[in-house]
Amino acid sequence: MGEYFDIKRFAVHDGPGIRATAFLKGCPLDCVWCHNPEGKRRGPEICHLSSLCIGCKACVSACEQRAAIPQRHGVTIDRKNCICCGSCAAACPAGALTVKGVRISAEKLMDELARDEVFFRTSGGGITLSGGDPLFQSKFTAEVLQIAKSKGYHTAVETCLYASSEAISELCGLVDLWLTDLKIRNDSEHKRLTGRSNRQILKNYEYLARHNHPMLTRIPVIPGCTDSNENLVDLGRYIAKTNPTAHVELMFYNPLAASKYQSYDITYLLSGSNAYTLVRQNELKTLMASTGVAKII
Repeated sequence: MGEYFDIKRFAVHDGPGIRATAFLKGCPLDCVWCHNPEGKRRGPEICHLSSLCIGCKACVSACEQRAAIPQRHGVTIDRKNCICCGSCAAACPAGALTVKGVRISAEKLMDELARDEVFFRTSGGGITLSGGDPLFQSKFTAEVLQIAKSKGYHTAVETCLYASSEAISELCGLVDLWLTDLKIRNDSEHKRLTGRSNRQILKNYEYLARHNHPMLTRIPVIPGCTDSNENLVDLGRYIAKTNPTAHVELMFYNPLAASKYQSYDITYLLSGSNAYTLVRQNELKTLMASTGVAKII
């Protein structure tokens, strides 16, 4: 059994063609800019979209833990007492409360993803596993990918590569495209902003490059975190040396993620940061191209 928190259909940015992307629960990193905070931890969580609340208080009556606390306008969720049973979500007529985190077998998850098979076949698409990080549930990920390959689907995995070398090697025969995140070259900065060293990440990246596994290297460009010229140049030179044919995609910061944090009552550390202008995006792409990487997309 594994856990997922969302399925995105008709995805066109998670690999070639039209795809179905499953977002799995759990991640080994704790990036301050994470765009999917609901994917960080294992287990179900209550998502509270206060903008959808109609003030009916049905959730208050339904919650036996008294974790749905009535307010003048709507409710708040007492996260300490909430056991994520889902009774409040079931009672909410407006969809303001939902449970994020579903336990499921690999077979049933593939049944959900395979509903879009006709689009895979006609577009050259397939399935993508994202998160969180799929390697946090590596055994479950392997089971899903084995079923996908038996059906002839193209497979992609989006990962930060923080996993054991054994987990990477076991999955290599099941993954047609690795969507790999490289964030920060300096190890101490990587620890400060993600909670983990980057040594195992770089070791796994070098393994995939050395064995010519298809990869798209993605770099999240985040204000005040990863967007310094020094970091981007260091990453670019490392990629050019390690993976001379690499295609690199700069993933520019999107401030819309802040609303997700509000839905889980989590403090968003990048509050007030702005999206990059097109001029600045082009400047950073030019900087990355100057390091010798094969292609910027």
